[in-house]
Amino acid sequence: MALALFLLMGPAAAAAGQGSDKGVASTVISIQDIDCQSCGMAAVAALEKTAGVDSASFDRTKAELSVRHRSAEVGPEGLASVVRELGYGAVVGAGKGRYLPDVTFSRELDVAWISSRGEEVDVDEHLVDGKVTVVDFYASWCGPCREIDREMFSILRAREDVALRKINMTDWGSPVAKQYLTKVAELPYVVVYSKSGQRIEAISGLELERLRAAIDRGASDEK
Repeated sequence: MALALFLLMGPAAAAAGQGSDKGVASTVISIQDIDCQSCGMAAVAALEKTAGVDSASFDRTKAELSVRHRSAEVGPEGLASVVRELGYGAVVGAGKGRYLPDVTFSRELDVAWISSRGEEVDVDEHLVDGKVTVVDFYASWCGPCREIDREMFSILRAREDVALRKINMTDWGSPVAKQYLTKVAELPYVVVYSKSGQRIEAISGLELERLRAAIDRGASDEK
């Protein structure tokens, strides 16, 4: 009888029925208005401590949580509530995750995005003659990258001899990341060029004093 049922349903249908018997479900929770990937990892930790949750993972590029859970013990809205208790926005379903918007720069400041979706770019073509050019590799999920934005906003307002060129690398597997970041350990990653286009310094990690010092050297074309 069981064999006949298996043959009638087919392997896929039989497997689906077995999963249903166990009451195990997979749910996607979209996190909204977060500013770094550590927010997602905090949500994973909280969910994994929740009764009825078997596993949880975070997709930083989509700002989404994938959760396997026993539906008899905790449902999708219960999972979303766990995330909301951390202070994050959370909705059930895929495709709704988002990070906080990037820092907004005033129009009069010399700022341009030369790669906005991880596409390849020739940085040398975007160096500004007569200005110190800061090339900023960042991602929406990088919290410290937002500190670089705030620092550069302050610098650009105070100095007219500095230009900022931003590259949204999106993730480590993107074309622009493979082009420039294969030996870079972490974000933020900024490269400072002098007024004459010489590479002054590359800085990996949040080191604001080094950034300011490199800009000062670039202004005088000193390595």
